[in-house]
Amino acid sequence: MGFSVIFIIAVVVIFLKAVNTALNHPHDPTLDDNASGETKTDVNEGKFEPLPPPEDDRKAKPQPSRQPDRRQGPQRPEEPKEKPLRSYDRLFGLVGKPLAHSASKVRFNKMFREKRLNAHYENFELDSIDEVKSLVSDNPNLCGFNVTIPYKEEIIPLLNRMDETASAIGAVNTVRVIHKESGTELIGYNTDWIGFTESFRGLLEGHCKALILGTGGVSKAVKYALDQLGIENRYVSRNSTFDIMGYYELSPSVMEEFDVIVNCTPLGMWPDTGQCPDIPYTFLSEKHLLLDVIANPDETLFMQKGREHGATVKGGKDMLEQQAVAAWNIWNSPEI
Repeated sequence: MGFSVIFIIAVVVIFLKAVNTALNHPHDPTLDDNASGETKTDVNEGKFEPLPPPEDDRKAKPQPSRQPDRRQGPQRPEEPKEKPLRSYDRLFGLVGKPLAHSASKVRFNKMFREKRLNAHYENFELDSIDEVKSLVSDNPNLCGFNVTIPYKEEIIPLLNRMDETASAIGAVNTVRVIHKESGTELIGYNTDWIGFTESFRGLLEGHCKALILGTGGVSKAVKYALDQLGIENRYVSRNSTFDIMGYYELSPSVMEEFDVIVNCTPLGMWPDTGQCPDIPYTFLSEKHLLLDVIANPDETLFMQKGREHGATVKGGKDMLEQQAVAAWNIWNSPEI
């Protein structure tokens, strides 16, 4: 009896103590059920927010690109920007229209770089020959320019004078500009005939008669050169006159008689390379010589058709080089 009472009292005391503890510590995690006997921890315990980077690292730094480099081989260097035209000691150029076919600018500027000259050659594509006046006045360093189609004859009234050969030919492809206190003087020359002679002289040996296709400025220079070489020649054009043959007159007998044919028309010049003068190519043979004053492309359709019928052919690339040399000599000769 006494033991039972003591046991009951002990149980009551333990129960009251537990109740009292729960009331005083309602959120104590140690009072939760835990089968393992271990205390539970916060799921975020041991995790920290990242520290801010040092002040120096907060500045934007260029990062290497992680994208794959798609360039194949070494990258091409950027083309140097051309300086203003007035910044060169000496300026030269080409006057005409169109000029996309011309390689003169590339050739002259390459020479200037090789010779380390502070000079420049520029293409001046003019809508009217009268624009030459402003071209000269706006560029006091302009020392000379070449002239191409369609201005080889139209330039003449703007010149102060011409040399004897240019006067005899009646066409100008090279102009020297001389700046004086009294004003600017323009002197006309023709170097096309020099280029033609130097380029084709060897091939023309043994030939006696030539047809000149076209009647423009370069045709006149070619006629002058053929006359100097003692080769009889006739013009051929779409519009025939007493002195000029028409294309329709090129019969088998005429083609047999004239064994040299010179193309002085722009037909076949880049970019219209699919064109050629309308001559009867079927009448050509291995005894014929076909010369083309066009320098671009290297071989024109006129030349291709001639080669197909056994003719000897040559284009105008070498002629262009030779006339350019002659022009450069004129521009650098003592003032007269």
